[in-house]
Formats: sequence, structure tokens, C-alpha cells
Amino acid sequence: MKTQINFPIDKIKLIEKNFNLIDGNGDKKINTEEFKILIRLFGQTKTDKEIYDIINHHFEDEAEKAEDNKHIENNSGKIVKANGGETSKNNIVKKNGGKTPPNHDRIKNLINKLNNFNDDYNIRNNGIKTNEKNLKTANVIEKGETKPKKDINFETFMKIFINTYTEPISLSELIKSFETLDSKKTGYVDESTLKHIMISSDEQINNDDINLFMNSLNFKDTKKIDYILLSKKLKNIIS
Repeated sequence: MKTQINFPIDKIKLIEKNFNLIDGNGDKKINTEEFKILIRLFGQTKTDKEIYDIINHHFEDEAEKAEDNKHIENNSGKIVKANGGETSKNNIVKKNGGKTPPNHDRIKNLINKLNNFNDDYNIRNNGIKTNEKNLKTANVIEKGETKPKKDINFETFMKIFINTYTEPISLSELIKSFETLDSKKTGYVDESTLKHIMISSDEQINNDDINLFMNSLNFKDTKKIDYILLSKKLKNIIS
């Protein structure tokens, strides 16, 4: 039986504030691409395949007949239950306009992508290999495979988020991920190794985002990066 997740009201306020920031056109709804960004900004380390499955299961197809959503905007203004009570829309932080995610949030998203490399990397590699080809796997979803979906409002987002929520990755799990690459148990990785992880990941990452991520680490010696310290930095960002 699934454990019921109850978020405190201040957490719900923060979630809706970020929902409104991601809402690029200000219509109080987000599309599937905005959903992918938002779900990862909240520390959910899900693969593209897992997020695709969530979207496919919880989002309505655009072609389907629209249901009557008047109950969403009812007089009580109720959104979701939190710690046994109801939180009102009037008590939630108001929209701050449509904006693109700042670098800090983009870095969060990149870290969550990076966290998914470990299991697949163990299967496909015995150490670092270069010039790998055909890295496409079941985790990479072709756009043609997805049906157009209706945008969702905040109430629907919260229902999906609560229903699919998993605890963010722990510090020990982060460290273990890097230990996989440290066969000599030195406690260090280098910049080329981190870049290789990103390039080889099922979660496709472009060069601009890789450079953004590397610059955000702010390590003086990129040839010898203490991955325990690195893990602590990453954990502070995604927490």
C-alpha cells in the first residue's frame, strides 16, 4: 500500500511559486516539457522514460473531449490536503510572471540527470570507454512516440507529484555513484570523467549545459576533484 505523502503548507507555497515561474505564458497551466523541468527541480531523480510514463498515465490526450473543470475553481479555493488541513489559493504565493529557469535551477536539473547514470554505466562499462556509439536506449523517447497532451493546472500537478513522489537521492548514494568510477579508491575524479558520464548518459545533455555544470562546481583543480566534497555540494543544491 502506497504511503500517503503530506506536504506542509509552506512547502506547497514554494511548489506553486516554482510552478508559476515555469509557466511560460502565464495561463496558470504547464505543458509536458515544463512538467519535466519542474519535477526534476524538486529533487526527483527520474529518467526520461519514467517521466514519459508518468505523463502518458496522468495527462489527458489533447484530442479527448475536455471535461468540466469548474470544480477546480470552486468557491472554497481548495487545492490539496496538507497535514490534515486544506490550503487555500488565496494563501499561496502569487505568480511572479513567466520566466525561464535560472542557472541554479538548470544545474539542479542537470544533477538529477547525472544521478541516473550509475546503473546503466555499470552494465555497459568496465571502466571508461571513449567514442561509444549507439547510446540510445529505452530511456530515450522519440517525440513521434508521444501523443499531444493537454496542459495541466496546479491542482493536477500536485496530485501527480504526490502520487509519484520518491525521496531525493541521499548523500551516501551520491558518493557511491562516484566510487563506481574510482577503482583505485583514491577519493578523487577528474573533469574528463564527469564530462564522460554526462555524454554517455541515457539522459542527453548538450555541451552548453555540461559547461554550465562544470563551471558551477568552482573547483580550482579540475584534474583532481574530491568527490565526497563534490557530493556534498550537489546534495546542497538538490535539497
